[in-house]
Amino acid sequence: MAKGLEGKTREGRPVPLKALGLSLLALTAPVVGALAAPEWMEQESGVLLWLTALIPPFLLTYYRGWRGASLGLAGGMAALSIAHALTVILDMGQPDFRVLFWMVSTYLVVCVGIGVLAEVLRRERAAAESMALTDPLTQIPNRRHASIFLDAAFAAAVRGEPLSVVLMDLDRFKAVNDTHGHKAGDEVLMAFASALTRVTRRMDLSCRWGGEEFLTVLYNCDAEGAKIFLGRLRDAFREEEIPVPPVTFSAGIAQYASGMGSVDVMIAAADQALYEAKEAGRNRWEVASPPQVEVDVGLEEEAVGGPDPLGEVSTRLRAGADEQGLAFDPDSEVSRPVGFEGARARDEGAERILVVDDDPETRRGMARVLRRLGYEVLEAPDGPSGLATARSLPRVDLVVTDLVMPGMSGFRFVSRLEAERGPVRVLYVTGHSSGGVGWSAAPGACSAYLSKPLEVEDLASRVRELLDQSLPPVPSTPL
Repeated sequence: MAKGLEGKTREGRPVPLKALGLSLLALTAPVVGALAAPEWMEQESGVLLWLTALIPPFLLTYYRGWRGASLGLAGGMAALSIAHALTVILDMGQPDFRVLFWMVSTYLVVCVGIGVLAEVLRRERAAAESMALTDPLTQIPNRRHASIFLDAAFAAAVRGEPLSVVLMDLDRFKAVNDTHGHKAGDEVLMAFASALTRVTRRMDLSCRWGGEEFLTVLYNCDAEGAKIFLGRLRDAFREEEIPVPPVTFSAGIAQYASGMGSVDVMIAAADQALYEAKEAGRNRWEVASPPQVEVDVGLEEEAVGGPDPLGEVSTRLRAGADEQGLAFDPDSEVSRPVGFEGARARDEGAERILVVDDDPETRRGMARVLRRLGYEVLEAPDGPSGLATARSLPRVDLVVTDLVMPGMSGFRFVSRLEAERGPVRVLYVTGHSSGGVGWSAAPGACSAYLSKPLEVEDLASRVRELLDQSLPPVPSTPL
C-alpha cells in the first residue's frame, strides 16, 4: 500500500567498505601466518590467528542476515583450509586431523550461532519498526508513517509530479460510541480501514491520521482523480458489515500547486475543506481552493524531508534572545522587555497574542519571547483549547498558530474563531518549508506564514507587521 516505503531488512543493507576491508584482512591473516610461521600456527598461541576468520561472519551477518552468515562462513572455511594446507606443506608433516576437526566444528557452531542471533534480532527489529509505524487497532499505517511518506511525496510534487491528499472523517462517530459502545466504534473503524486498504493503490498510502480521521496520499493524481477514489471508497465501505446503522464519512481534498511550500499547508488545506464538507451537511467531500503565492516565508529555505525542526525551535529562539539582550530563562515568567528596540512595557492596554501549538517546547519558546517583547501572551495546546481561551477574553489582537495539530488544523481553528469573533490577524507557523508559502483561501483577515526553525528577529518582525495592519470592520447584522 506504500510502494518503496517498506523498511529495509538487514539482508538488504549495503555493507560498508570498511567492513568489507576488515573482513578481507581477517581472512588473509591465517594464510599469511601459515606462510610466515607454519610451526607457530600449529601451537596453542597460534590458534588466536586462526580465530580471525570469525570476524567476517560477525560483520556480514549484522549487515546481511543469514546471507551474510553463509558468505562469511564460506570465506572463512576457504581461508582456514588454505592456511591449514600451507602449514602441512611448509612444515612437511602430516596434518593433525584432531586439530582440524576441532577447529572446523567450533567454527561451524559459532557461525550458526551468529546467524541465529542475527535473525532473531532482525525479526525483533522489524516487529518494533512495524509497531512504531502501524496503528494497533486498524493495522494500517499510522500518522508517523504517513509523515515520512508525505515528505517524499511532497518533494516529488515540487519537482512536477501531481499530488493530492484526502483527509476523511467518519460522520457523527461520537454518537456511535455513545449509543452502541466503544467496541462497536472500534469495529466501524476497522471496517473503514479495510475498505480504505482495498481501494488504495500500492503506490499510494492510506493511514489512520488520528481518532476517526484517515488520510490518503495519492501520487500522480489531481483533485478529479481524488473524487473518483472517494467514490470507490464510499462503495467499498457500504459493502463492509458493521454492527450499527449505516455510517457515512466526509472528506476534504487538497491538490498540490505552486505556492504551498510546505506539507503542513497542504494538510491544513485538506482539513479546511473537510471542515467545509462537514458544515455543508456531511456525507460529502469538498476541494480546497487553489493556492497562490501571496506571502514569502522570509526565512532560509528548508530541505523537504530533512530532520524534524521542532527540536531546534527553542534552541534558536534562546540563542536569538541572548543576542538581543532578552533573558530566556525557561523557568522565568518575567514579562517586561529588556533592551529590545521597539519593545513596549506591558500594561492594561498591551496587545494580546494567543499562541496555539501542540508542541509544548515550541509553544513555550514563542510565548516567552513575545512576553519579553512586551505583549500579553496566552497559550493553548490545541484548537479546541484555543477557542475556549479566546471566548474568555474580551479581545485577541493576534493569533499565532501551528498549521497541523491533532484534531483541528490551524486553518480550521482560525475559521471557527472568525465565525465567532469576526476578522482576526493570524501568523501561521509551518515546518519543512521549501520556499515561498501562500494560500489564497487561508482564513484570517490579515495573515502571514513563518517557517520552523524560528528566529527571534523573524518572529518579532512578523508579529509587529501583522499588529500594525488594520482589521476590516465587522459587518453589521440587519435587524
